[in-house]
Amino acid sequence: MRTDTLTRAALATVVSAVALVPLAGCSGLGTGPSPSESVPATESTLPPESSTGSATYEDGTYNAIGEYGGGPSYLNVTVTISDEVIADVTVGTMAENETSLGYQERFAAAVPDEVIGKSLDEAEVGRLAGASTCPDGFNDAIEQIREQARSTDGN
Repeated sequence: MRTDTLTRAALATVVSAVALVPLAGCSGLGTGPSPSESVPATESTLPPESSTGSATYEDGTYNAIGEYGGGPSYLNVTVTISDEVIADVTVGTMAENETSLGYQERFAAAVPDEVIGKSLDEAEVGRLAGASTCPDGFNDAIEQIREQARSTDGN
């Protein structure tokens, strides 16, 4: 009788853990520690600047889909560049479950305050609005946008 109870308890624990994995979204569950995990959810942490130097980017509106997490998960990022700075940014959410969507929506709402007015080279973000892995998707999209927007005049 005791063995049956222990077996059922162990099975319930495993089932619960498996059920939570898809809910990870931008939370960082199952993705290992983020370099900025110890930062409170209301602060952002910017990664170190790239050592590649500053590039020249063409004015325009660019779009890329950034991938992150083990799921994987995606963010649809659109950036408008004007006079070498980000004039506008939108982050489209692509999550299908409520928990992940909540992380993505809060992250998407926080991004404009972090990057508008900065150069594209300064546009990388760290943890924002409690989302510890969404920044990986955003930064992936920004890297793609840098490639799209690079000036073809020799820079």
